[in-house]
Amino acid sequence: MKKRKDKYGRVLKEGENLRNDGRYQYRYKTIDNKCKIVYARTLDELRVKEQEIQNDLYNGFCNSYRNITVHEMFIRCAANRQFLKPRSREVYESSYNKHAKPILGDRRIRDIKYSDMMMFFKYMRDELHLGISTMRSVNHSLTPIFKMAVRDGIIRTDPIEGVFAEIKKMYSLKQNKRLAVPKEQLKSLVSFISTSKKDGRYLNIFLTLMLTGMRVSEMCALTWNDVDFENNVIHINKSMAYTKNGGDKLIRLIQTPKTESGIRTIPMFIGLREVLLNQKQLQTDMPPVTCGEYSGFVFGNKNNLPYTAESIESAFRKIVKHYNDYETKQAETEGREPYLVDGCSPHQLRHPYVKL
Repeated sequence: MKKRKDKYGRVLKEGENLRNDGRYQYRYKTIDNKCKIVYARTLDELRVKEQEIQNDLYNGFCNSYRNITVHEMFIRCAANRQFLKPRSREVYESSYNKHAKPILGDRRIRDIKYSDMMMFFKYMRDELHLGISTMRSVNHSLTPIFKMAVRDGIIRTDPIEGVFAEIKKMYSLKQNKRLAVPKEQLKSLVSFISTSKKDGRYLNIFLTLMLTGMRVSEMCALTWNDVDFENNVIHINKSMAYTKNGGDKLIRLIQTPKTESGIRTIPMFIGLREVLLNQKQLQTDMPPVTCGEYSGFVFGNKNNLPYTAESIESAFRKIVKHYNDYETKQAETEGREPYLVDGCSPHQLRHPYVKL
C-alpha cells in the first residue's frame, strides 16, 4: 500500500493529513468513541499534540471533553445543581462570574494545577483585598466544577482541593463569629424602639425574632395561617427569598425553608402571644398583606407587601445607629458614659431566646 506523504516528502501516519489551506490535522477517537480533530501549522507541532493525546488515551483521560474550559464545565455543573435554592444559586453564580470567570473561565480545565489555584487565591487576597467570606463563596463555586471534572475522567486530581484551607492558614484568616447580643443591650434596644416615632413600627418584628429564634427569611414568610393561637404554637414551613430567579428584576419568592429540619413547630410563649395579638390588632382595618398566591402575612411594609430579609437587616442597622446617636446625646446631657450597642443583626437574635 502506498504511503501518504506531505509536500516535503515526509510520510504521514495514520490519522494525519495535510489540508488544502496548508495546515496539518490529526483525526482520532476518544475513549467514549467520539471522533475528534486537532490542527497545527506544522507537522512537528501536530505530532506533539498527537503524543499528548496518546498519553491521555493510555491513561484513560481522553474523552470528548478533554479540551473543555472552566467556564464550559461551570455551565455543565450548574445545569446539574437544580437542588439549589434560587438565592443560593444566585450567590453561587455571582461569585463565579465576578471573580473566577474573568481569570479562569477560558482556560482548559485539564491545564489547571494546584499551584495555579494557590496563585489565584493569593491574587484575590493580595491584589483584590477580598475578605474571607467572599473568598469562601468563590471556593464554593469552583469546588463542584473540579470535582465533576474528576468524576467525568477529564482530570486525574482535583487542583482546588485543600487550597482554601492552606490560604486561610497562610493569611491567618478567621471567620468572624456572630455572637448573641448581650441581654442588657437587647433590653436597651427594645426600650428605645418602643418609644421611637421613627423606628417604632419595627418593635413587633424585633420581639418576634428575639422570642422565636426564627430565621429572618422565615419570619418574612410567616402568615396568620401559620399562627395557632388555640394551641399556642407557630408552624414554620416556608421562607422568603428576594431573588432574580433567572430574570432581570428582583422578586419575592416563597420557598421551603433552608433545610428539612427548618420545617418545625415552635411554642408560643405568653410574651410572644401578646406581641402577635398586638400585631393582628394593628392590621384590623387594613387589607391583608399579599404576595403572589399567598395572603395574610403577619408583617408587611407600607406598600402592603411582606418584608424581605434585606429590608429588615437594613432597618436594624439604622435602628442601632439611631439608638447610639440618641444614647450619646443623653449621656452627654447626664454627664455619664454612653451605653452603646456594637451591632444587632436579625441573625444574632436567633441566639438569645430571651424572655423579657
